[in-house]
Amino acid sequence: MKQTILTSLDMAARISVLVLALVLAAFIAVAGARTAHAASLKPDVVLDQGALTVGHLFDNAGRNAAYILGPGPDAGETLTLNASSLLRIAMALDLDWRPDSPTDKITVTRAATIIPTSDVESALEEKLGEQGLTGNFSAYINGTNQDIVLPADQAATVEIDEMRYDPRTSTFTATVYAPSRDKSTVKLPVSGQVRQMISVPVLKAALRNGDLIGMNDLDFIEMYVKDIGTDVITDAEKLVNMTPRRVAIAGQPVRSMDIQRPELVSRGKNVTIIFKTGPMMLTATGRALQNGANGDLVRVTNLASNIQVDAVVTGSHEVTVTE
Repeated sequence: MKQTILTSLDMAARISVLVLALVLAAFIAVAGARTAHAASLKPDVVLDQGALTVGHLFDNAGRNAAYILGPGPDAGETLTLNASSLLRIAMALDLDWRPDSPTDKITVTRAATIIPTSDVESALEEKLGEQGLTGNFSAYINGTNQDIVLPADQAATVEIDEMRYDPRTSTFTATVYAPSRDKSTVKLPVSGQVRQMISVPVLKAALRNGDLIGMNDLDFIEMYVKDIGTDVITDAEKLVNMTPRRVAIAGQPVRSMDIQRPELVSRGKNVTIIFKTGPMMLTATGRALQNGANGDLVRVTNLASNIQVDAVVTGSHEVTVTE
């Protein structure tokens, strides 16, 4: 009898274990199937056209994928949906999705054709040239950002019309049409400044007093005319055969006060004095009482006679007296 009871208890335990295993297996199967069909949040989205749908936000959205949530952002604009907004959408449509953290979000961007301000300014410069403005110049639109945003399926082109230029103030007004005047999505009135530019000679390398400036020592940079001081040298010929007063810095505009004619005669140093009288020429040794560059009139002392005379500097350590 005792053996029969034990056998019965053992059989009941086995049945219980079997039932538990079957229930657990069924639970795992159901959970696995649910996980396989759970919705998942997509990466950030770029919309080419049309409205924003559930399928743009979630994978495995099922029959709700085509459900329209509303219009997408304007061309070039973005819309960010945070975890709270996404949860409300999922619960309203009975989607099997919950945020992993409060920081979950998705950003939706509308694709667009962007025409940068620099391209618009280039078109304005071309129009100004067609109207007769010459020289090296740049057009600058007033305002911090005048980028033009068009739908993604439109060309990145602009057309300029109604251009008016005032040479007295170097200002302009115009109307910008994009992508063209006949088929304009954007009509933008603009105003701005025309900045004339000029090539300014600068030194390739720093030079010191006594170094003669040659044409090979010069480079050129572009500068706006209004930014150039009245004493800045813009003619390269005026720098050739000159020397810096102290040190001239490479790459910077040179002012007239920064250079001088090279000193050929130094005060207190001996010079050769050339006396010219008609066809006759005599030489003597003298001492310079002043510094002088080529063509300067300086005072010198004839060391033979101790007489002071005025002479013109004509060479290195050389002065000439004519009658």
